[in-house]
Amino acid sequence: MATGIALRLKAAGFRLLALQERARPTAVRRGVSFSEAVHEGVWRVQGLTARHLPGPQGCSACWRNDEIPVLTCPETESLAVLRPDIFIEATLRKRPAPLGRELAALVLALGPGFTAGCDAHLVMETHPDLCGRILSSGQALAPQRPADGQADRRHLYAPGDGLFRTAARLGDRYERGQPVGFLHTATDTLALPAPMTGMLRGLLRDKTPVRRGVKLADMDDRPHITPYTPSTRAATLGQAVARLVRQWQQGELHDPDRSPA
Repeated sequence: MATGIALRLKAAGFRLLALQERARPTAVRRGVSFSEAVHEGVWRVQGLTARHLPGPQGCSACWRNDEIPVLTCPETESLAVLRPDIFIEATLRKRPAPLGRELAALVLALGPGFTAGCDAHLVMETHPDLCGRILSSGQALAPQRPADGQADRRHLYAPGDGLFRTAARLGDRYERGQPVGFLHTATDTLALPAPMTGMLRGLLRDKTPVRRGVKLADMDDRPHITPYTPSTRAATLGQAVARLVRQWQQGELHDPDRSPA
């Protein structure tokens, strides 16, 4: 989702973009995520290049080369050096996390876990039914979870804490029930069956430590979809964020600290 937003902002003419990422990214949709630059050094999505930087000092060189820096230094270091006008919380972690309006002139948080007007100036809905809607108060709608006993048809989740191991690759096809990988826990090795018959649109990297409930794989059986096809939701969020940022930049939104839009 963060990559989809960065792509749209770049297309809208915003050049000075920087992404903050953890040292071991856990993106499942790796084919369309700039977080892969952390592992590969550079990564291209839809013709744009992201480059991994250990700190913010190299951002100016990236921008001169029309690249997007992906930083893995502490967030406090990035903020102290770059001093951004706009801060977008786009981890979609779906749970409360430290955030505050003092981080930038405009702080926008995506998805549930944040309160508009408190943790951020504005919150954006990420739920498929309300995707892109702006909230000036309250929280975004929580994600829908499968009912008890009903499996998620497309996604594979870690059944416990452990080390994820897989020899699968993005784009590989699996039959429902066929092991996609294994979870090595402190006491056991658990096979991880494919939740459906289809293609691996997303897959966590091999040898990634995971916690219970972390998404491991994303499958799709549509013939026109590939691991490098951006999601519709990412595009919708990107368009909504770019429109909001442009409105704020042009003064069409009130000062968020005084009168939330």
